[in-house]
Order: sequence, then C-alpha cells, then structure tokens
Amino acid sequence: MQNSQHLAALPPRYLLLGKTLASGWTLTERIDHTNASTGSTFGVGYKATKDGQLAFVKAIDFVEAINAADPMAELVKLSSIATFEKDVLAYCSDRGMSKIIRYIGHEYISFDDTNDPLNRVSCLIMEAGEEDLRRMISANGQASCSWNIQVVRDVSQAIAQLHSGGIAHHDIKPSNVITIAAESRGSDSMKVGDLGRVIRQSQSGPFDGHHWPGDMRYSPPERWYRQAPGAIPQGWNNLREAADAYMLGSLFVYLFTGSSMQSLVFKYIPHSFLPGQWKGGYDDDLLPVLIDAHARVLKEHLFPQLIPQVADEIMAIARDLTHPNPNKRGDSKARKQGHQPVGVDRIFQKFTRLALRCAAIERGMGK
Repeated sequence: MQNSQHLAALPPRYLLLGKTLASGWTLTERIDHTNASTGSTFGVGYKATKDGQLAFVKAIDFVEAINAADPMAELVKLSSIATFEKDVLAYCSDRGMSKIIRYIGHEYISFDDTNDPLNRVSCLIMEAGEEDLRRMISANGQASCSWNIQVVRDVSQAIAQLHSGGIAHHDIKPSNVITIAAESRGSDSMKVGDLGRVIRQSQSGPFDGHHWPGDMRYSPPERWYRQAPGAIPQGWNNLREAADAYMLGSLFVYLFTGSSMQSLVFKYIPHSFLPGQWKGGYDDDLLPVLIDAHARVLKEHLFPQLIPQVADEIMAIARDLTHPNPNKRGDSKARKQGHQPVGVDRIFQKFTRLALRCAAIERGMGK
C-alpha cells in the first residue's frame, strides 16, 4: 500500500518502466538522479532496448508546470527547453556530427494508457553510451597518457564539429563525455552528450540570457569574475568558442590529475584576487595573477604526469587552451589575429598525432 501511494505521488515521467513506445523501444531501466549527478532535473532518463539495440530516453511530463503558480509561463519554459534540445540533437545528426550523441527520434506515451493529457510524457530518444568519463575514472583510476590524449582528441573533434555548425556546448565536463564502444578504453570511442544548454550562433535559445548556462565548476576564469569590468569578451569566437576551448583544457587536466582546472587554480590565487574578493577589472592587474596561477598548476600537477618525449608539446597545447585571456585562448596560429576562430579543429589534429606518438612510446616502454 505504501509503495502504491508513493508511485501515485510521482509525476508520470517516473512511471514508464517496462513501457514500450510506439517505435518499439522498451524502457528497461530508470536512471535516477543522484547526489553525485549534475545537470538539469526536469527530465528522467531510461535505458531502452529494441531488437538487441540500446538507446537512452529522456522523459518529460507537464504535471508540475500545470500545477505551478503561473502554469502558462512554466509550460512555455518547459516546452522551449525540451524542443530546443530535440532540435539541436536532430540538427547535429543531420549534419553528420559523428562525435555527438546521435538523435534517434521523439514521441509521446501515456503512462496509464488513457487519454488524460496530464498523463502524457514526451520521450526524446537518443544514442546510449556505455559509461561516462567521471564514473570510469572514479572506478578505474588514472589511465595511460595515450588513452587520455585519445579522449581529448575525440572531445576536441566533437567541439570542432559543434563550432562548425555555429554551436557552443558550454557544459563540457567528465560526466558529459560518454563512451559508446563496449571496450571502454579502446580508441575512437568517446562522444559528447547533454546538448540541452548549448548556445547557437544563429538561433535564440532558452539559456542565452544566463550568465553561464553550464556547470560553473568547469567554467572559464572570465566567468568567475562576473562583476569585474571587462570580464565578458565581445564576439562569438571570444565569448563562446574560447569558453569551450577552456573546458577542453580543463578536461585534459582532469584526465591526468583527477581534478578540474578551476579547483586547482583557486589554490594558487592570492586571497585578495579571488572571485568575490577582487574589486577591480578583468585587466592587466588581474590577468598576470591568473596567468601565473594557471602556469603553476600545469607545471606542478600536469607536467609530472606526462611522458617526457612529448611533455613540452602537450604543455604548449594545455597553456593555449587554458589561457586566462579569452581573446588569446585556443590554437596559437589560429588566434594570431585575435578575433579569428579559436581553432579547436587544429587542436584536434595535434591530439591525433600525439595519441599515435604516445601509443608508440608506451609500446616501446612495455606498457
């Protein structure tokens, strides 16, 4: 009795376990939000199977929106967010973005087979991954240099594909990097997911007005100092693409150290210059302090983890990706003219070459 009362109190999006969609996908496992999870909570995830294939289904209902103080406003907000994510996923799949989680379809289902509109659930169906990077590192520990570079190679390719389509991800972090292949540490297996908070260059979206649409723990330094004059750069490349480049660099540092760039950098910033303490601008007084803090993190935390034969080359890429000045961040040749694209496509090419070199070196070392 207690269980049935509990189920009855849950919104319909939680009650789809065992249901089969009209397209043939059966929802076999609910993925509940945990304290360790990050991201939005308006949708509930399910694993789904069909003809031996696996998919991920994001379920959204409208009950809480209808019961809100302003139902119309909440319905508009919810439908805007859901439609935006669906359209972005479909656009990326149509453009052949091979390193972005693939869109499969969208449909509605009623959890109790009635015509009650409040029982209808929107189901966004997409490619399913085996495991996310955060869980993999937590379970297996740090990996080899070549594997780490293969991961950032794949992620840099994903970012380059998004940028070519006028999309900035703005939420690149370990839990949004997904392995698709069953052999989780094989090459060429990573894709980027969770496109719900992206910013599009040619189309307005539900998070355009947010100071930072993604997880602040992985945001670039210009976003830490939101009140500082001059902190927010101008132009798509410096405002959007450069932010993605920083998150790629932060992910790189995470793979080798287990910590995000932001968490490490904060330890090297003098108290009076920390976000919330600093009262000046994002200028020549602050930037040298941030540049020094980033350099110390890379030297003291990243450099010792690298294979000596490629350490200098890797350090140069890491410095370019995590430069505190967004106007200078990115591939050094691509950024010579300041407002040019940040060149993540060129970074991808560098990581591709480095992955092969590291693998060869490790084979010679017997790893």
